[in-house]
Amino acid sequence: MGFCNSCGKPMGKKDYGTNKDGSPNIDYCISCFKDGEFTEPDITLNDMIIRKSKEMMEKNPNLRENEATGITTGFLPNLKRWYKEPEYDD
Repeated sequence: MGFCNSCGKPMGKKDYGTNKDGSPNIDYCISCFKDGEFTEPDITLNDMIIRKSKEMMEKNPNLRENEATGITTGFLPNLKRWYKEPEYDD
């Protein structure tokens, strides 16, 4: 089982998004990627962090906001959709 490289959701085969040709896309879940395109192309990393932090707190009422945000802030930016190669000055 892997994770969606956009929202971080754990994925099995039934959760895979789809490419333009209808084939499964193993990098992204169906909620984030359908028919070869992101379902929310304009969502920002910050918006995704807020959304996923809220979802975590709803599922676990004992989880404080700063803990949920710390988890998502540490995880989501490293996923394929959001990861940016470091820039170095020459």
